[in-house]
Amino acid sequence: MRSLFTRRKTFFRMAVTLAFASTPALTAFAATQPVQHSAREQINALVLSAASRQIDALAQKARWHDYRYTFNVFIPSAVANDPLCPSAPRINAASPAQTALSRMNFEVNCPGNGGWKVNVSVRPDVYVPVVMPKSLIQRDTVISADDVQLKKYDISSGRGELLMDLSDVVGLTSKRTLQPGKPLTRAQLQEPLLVKRDQPVTIVTHMGGITASMPGVALKNGRKGEVIKIRNATSQRIISGVVDDSGVVTTLTSVQ
Repeated sequence: MRSLFTRRKTFFRMAVTLAFASTPALTAFAATQPVQHSAREQINALVLSAASRQIDALAQKARWHDYRYTFNVFIPSAVANDPLCPSAPRINAASPAQTALSRMNFEVNCPGNGGWKVNVSVRPDVYVPVVMPKSLIQRDTVISADDVQLKKYDISSGRGELLMDLSDVVGLTSKRTLQPGKPLTRAQLQEPLLVKRDQPVTIVTHMGGITASMPGVALKNGRKGEVIKIRNATSQRIISGVVDDSGVVTTLTSVQ
């Protein structure tokens, strides 16, 4: 037996108080539900409330904004033979919180003589704005703000580490061709090349509070934070350095 439930929430990154305002909203939601006339209705209302709390908790932790979710609730058909629970049924989560985006399991108990126990599963569809290309982005393209947009996507499919902020993408380089309308993942992007092989660079050395710079040549490509080999143009020594900026490398160690 399956039932559906949909809810939309709006959260703002800068307004933490609005995120916490969802708790009384959930209480009010539960309080306004119609009186249950069967065990199935009792179970369904209890499971929907518990599943909502799990998704809303994830939303607060991940700082989602303008998210929406739909639940597919699977209740065993045998529940139709169970009597209405005379007291409030008890519910316990039977699956870890980290799996809530793909599947939630609950155990619902009606205590006392003549009571019952039911295992219920919930499959959510959670829609959150994620970063997508507006049009085809070729490999090795430095992404600009005009190349991407935020669009709703069902993140319960678990497709990699999806990006939800345009600022997390702008300035990075595509590792491969990116298709429009498909969400971007961290694995598809990389820092742009700041130093290219055989390119003249500025070698910066910090020692004893003194900073010195000298000309050099990069011996390989490098992205920000990567360690590469460079040749001192004056002494011809090969040294190692960290790529700091476009055409700028800070020394680590020197070798003959």
